[in-house]
Amino acid sequence: MDKNTIIGFLLIGALLIGFSMYNSDDETAKPALTKTEVPAAIKEVAKVDVPMALTKGDSSLEVDSVRTLIELETLKKDFGLFYQATKGTQEELMVENDKLKIWFSNKGGYISKVELKGYHTFADRLTKKNDLNLFIKDSSYYQLNFNHINKKFNTRDFYFISSKTAGNDSVTAVSFKLIAENNPSKFIEFQYLIPASGYKLDFNINISGLEREISGTDKGLTFEWQQFTPKQEKIISEERKVASVFYYDNEEEEDDYISEGARDEIEDLPASTKWVSLKQQFFSSAFIASKEAIKGGKVSSYFGEDDTTYVKRLKAELPIPIAAAGLTSNNYSLFFGPNEYDLLESYKVNLEDEVNLGWGIFGWVNDYIMKPLFSLFYGWGLSAGICIILLTFAIKMMLFPITYKNFMSSAKMRVIKPELDKLNEQNKNADPLKKQQATMELYKKTGVNPMAGCIPALLQMPILYALYRLFPSLMELRQEPFLWAEDLSAYDSIYEFGFEVPIYGDHISLFTILMAISLFFYTKYTQQMTPSAASTGGGEMQQAIQKQMKIMMNIMPFLMLFFFNNVAAGLTFYYFLANVITIMQAIVIKKFFINEEAILAKIEEHKQKPVTKSRFQRKLEELQQQQQKKR
Repeated sequence: MDKNTIIGFLLIGALLIGFSMYNSDDETAKPALTKTEVPAAIKEVAKVDVPMALTKGDSSLEVDSVRTLIELETLKKDFGLFYQATKGTQEELMVENDKLKIWFSNKGGYISKVELKGYHTFADRLTKKNDLNLFIKDSSYYQLNFNHINKKFNTRDFYFISSKTAGNDSVTAVSFKLIAENNPSKFIEFQYLIPASGYKLDFNINISGLEREISGTDKGLTFEWQQFTPKQEKIISEERKVASVFYYDNEEEEDDYISEGARDEIEDLPASTKWVSLKQQFFSSAFIASKEAIKGGKVSSYFGEDDTTYVKRLKAELPIPIAAAGLTSNNYSLFFGPNEYDLLESYKVNLEDEVNLGWGIFGWVNDYIMKPLFSLFYGWGLSAGICIILLTFAIKMMLFPITYKNFMSSAKMRVIKPELDKLNEQNKNADPLKKQQATMELYKKTGVNPMAGCIPALLQMPILYALYRLFPSLMELRQEPFLWAEDLSAYDSIYEFGFEVPIYGDHISLFTILMAISLFFYTKYTQQMTPSAASTGGGEMQQAIQKQMKIMMNIMPFLMLFFFNNVAAGLTFYYFLANVITIMQAIVIKKFFINEEAILAKIEEHKQKPVTKSRFQRKLEELQQQQQKKR
């Protein structure tokens, strides 16, 4: 080996030794992360002790585990005992019986959708393709609001554990439990018991072991239920007129409700409430107390005038009690179904009171006369249109004595008209009070009562208004066609303008036109048969009033075209038919019942009888004489 070769090997060795020393210095300056060490920054963020289990394995797995711990601690901080229920997969459970299909959401444990079998929206009435959605999850929810770890929560924030079992008597039991901290003795449970038939199901809110962990207002929780009720009928404006929140006051033993015409209103519930119903025109969702009454709470109603999708937003906030210790079981019922009066009455909780048949005497007329009559005819298997015809004839026959008395009074006034004309001529320059006294004396002598024609008309008013309330509420009229009307519970349109005419609407209703025409002829006919105030000795004021009344009666048919163009076809058909029957009755009465010669003979006979004055009449004459002396 020569000198140069030796020098080369020495250089290579030196290079290897130098490289080895350099590599060793770099490892000392930047030591590798060992499997048993955790960065101080991560420890600071997590603020937890690293379990021994993390001292083995790959460093990347260690970091992921620490991140999991961080997330876990954050969830505990944000959601307290319910942190484990914040994650899950949203699913729906469907249960059905012969009347309903009900969908439940595991996130919140609430009923997210209800379909009513056999019912359809106006748009689906012909194809009957889809059952009617009472509400869907995008427009309705309910939840239990509570306080926990000084924060506000609601049950829709969490995923519930669901179970479904078929119990006795064909009752399906569905349970949704919100379990606290993996402790099966601590939970909030929504329990549903769905029968094999019917529209009503039991609903229990059970709370266990959380009395020190959750709270609400006045040591109670709040059940919040809100619905944006969907448009289901032909006319959304008519739906808005009757949709509202109804409730039953236990102490007053009567129903109450938010004014149906209110655009935005909130009301406090009474101290004891039996049920609260989110009522639509023909369907309802009701929350019914099974044992303990609802103590307080509030309800609200709102709608946007330009909204064409939803009728109203109806909302109820109801207190739910929680026991001081142990298990709290709050028992309620839920009703999802049609506003059929007899069906609601069968539940024996006065739920039928939400079918607003009118107040006072108007409701009484509907409840005891009109509704039973219509139900009788409908029970014969007849169509709704034929039932209206029979109802109209029945009512007009009941009112025939009143109609007869009205036209008989007009006939008597016509018979004594010559005597009244003679009396007016004799007293044309007399004092108005003296003239009035003479006229009244003639009425007494002949036995004619000038007010007899007004009283029958007043007696008919409760029936007319009662039917105005009844027909829009009759479930039997919903989507029932008759003649050209496709739905007797909505207006009958024979022509659509394609634009809105102020006050009138965007269509022409034929039954409304027929009603107005029949009212015009009836008015003309009665005016011909009724003597004027001037010819009957009426004073100037009476004549002025009659003149104004005549003008009003002449323009009333025209006004009816606007007032009734958008109301239910069943109602305008009834009014049209009632006017026609009344005109026919008047013609028959005049032709076959009124004999003016016999009436005159009877009046002459009455003249021979001594006139007896009542105490009131004598007192009135004394006052009149005193006034004359003062003059």
